[in-house]
Amino acid sequence: MDKIYKHPRLGDISLRQRWTTSRISLSVKPSGEVRLSYPRLVSTAKALRFLEEKVEWVLQMREKIAERAMQGADYSPMQIEALRREAKRILPAMVERLARQHGFSYGRVTIRATRSKWGCCTSRNNLSLSLFLMTLPTHLQEFVVLHELCHTVHHNHSAEFHSLLNSVTGGCEKELSRQLKGIRKNLRFRKGDENDLERIMELVSDAQGWFAKHGIDQWQDGYPTRELISSDISHSNNYVVELNGVVTATFVVSFDGEPTYSEIKGRGWLNENHYAVVHRIAVADECRRKGIAKEILYYTEELCRERGIADIRIDTHCDNLAMRSLLKKMGYAHCGRITLTSGAFREAYHKEVK
Repeated sequence: MDKIYKHPRLGDISLRQRWTTSRISLSVKPSGEVRLSYPRLVSTAKALRFLEEKVEWVLQMREKIAERAMQGADYSPMQIEALRREAKRILPAMVERLARQHGFSYGRVTIRATRSKWGCCTSRNNLSLSLFLMTLPTHLQEFVVLHELCHTVHHNHSAEFHSLLNSVTGGCEKELSRQLKGIRKNLRFRKGDENDLERIMELVSDAQGWFAKHGIDQWQDGYPTRELISSDISHSNNYVVELNGVVTATFVVSFDGEPTYSEIKGRGWLNENHYAVVHRIAVADECRRKGIAKEILYYTEELCRERGIADIRIDTHCDNLAMRSLLKKMGYAHCGRITLTSGAFREAYHKEVK
């Protein structure tokens, strides 16, 4: 009988100890399940040491599986039919809405199980959309639809086509194309709940260790506490990010203001509009340098647009050069320095969202 071992980074691992097995082996199933098989004469401790040596390989395999799944390679016929029903319910209405909004005319809309591309436009301006669009975030679904609607005007990828697409996407064509091709399509954002609390605290611990390793005196005093994270969850301000079904990042977005932002030394905030504030971003060690923090900030902008909020504020430690560099690249303006309730200083940033 198989046993389940709970790995702190990989989740549940199926342990299979068999007389018929001659060596230790590791496999990752299309579902993302990990199986560790080893001979009866090999101890479980030794098998688990082998697993530890292969953690990065498992994470890479899960990422490849997710990428294949996005193209429909690992969906069952039942799952495909469920996606088809959802696509027929949502995509034609989306096409009609966006065409009316931007003044496009088109023929008919068909839904197909196309794996090689998200959509196409015929010479008669009929649109064919892949049902696998339903695996993308809504804003990327809309980007694909707008892409095909632009082909009703320019049946090519000329400079005129890209100019039109850039115009109807608010100047965001390049960024949306990057998201469509990059890691964003494999990420799932959702509200955190109490079942995520242990994992969130592990992510906090990862962040505390990273700060300490780089000599940054941030989160080194026990902040954020378990009680604070639990409060974030209960107030529906905490979010988690899943990559291949595993929670790999967490952050907080609040629209209730931030008391410590009432006083700022320096140039001052860009305006006094109602704003969103981003706090407590933490990314798993194994997922650093994948662009997840950048996607968190983009997701925050989406939340702001949904609420009609045009401003985001955030603060970070003066020595956290990685975050400060990211904020600069993302269009945040450095506004000065604020003082936390603990008396510590933080560099304050503000962005006006398009």
